Amino acid sequence: FALSLFLVMGFTDFLDGYIARTFPSTSTVLGTYLDPLADKILINMTSLTLCYTGTLPGLLVGLWVARDVGVVGSVYWLVRQETVRKRNNEEQDTNKNSNKFAVMDPQNTPLKVQASFMSKVNTTLQIGLIALGIAGEVPSISIPPELMTSLIWITAGTTIGSSLGYLDGSAMLKSGNK
Repeated sequence: FALSLFLVMGFTDFLDGYIARTFPSTSTVLGTYLDPLADKILINMTSLTLCYTGTLPGLLVGLWVARDVGVVGSVYWLVRQETVRKRNNEEQDTNKNSNKFAVMDPQNTPLKVQASFMSKVNTTLQIGLIALGIAGEVPSISIPPELMTSLIWITAGTTIGSSLGYLDGSAMLKSGNK
């Protein structure tokens, strides 16, 4: 049951992304924040559970969690800085002085998140590794240990690679909000 549920959740995530790419009118700035956040919650909660059962190694899960906490924290900080800068510029233009502003107001947030190619590969590998880990817990399914070990190392590499790719801020794009 757990494997089926996880695969359905992975498929609906893919479907959501496909719809957003195919029909751009359905895509929103808020969605560029919520979709990756939902992915991170799904992957990290499931991987922590698999770590607890001994299916995934703690160091790998720790790497995944640390990367995601770092990315979410960095995005929050960068968006807050840009939102404050934009708000201050608007106040100077209109001679208003308002200290009230939303940190992530989807109508006014000047940035949106766009996952890098490496990050998409990493997420796909994480979902695949988690699905194999769950499948390996089913008595009638045998997952070769070499396959799990290989995917663990590959996923660790793509996690580090995608983390480095976010250091230059290229994942944050102007949203087009005025």
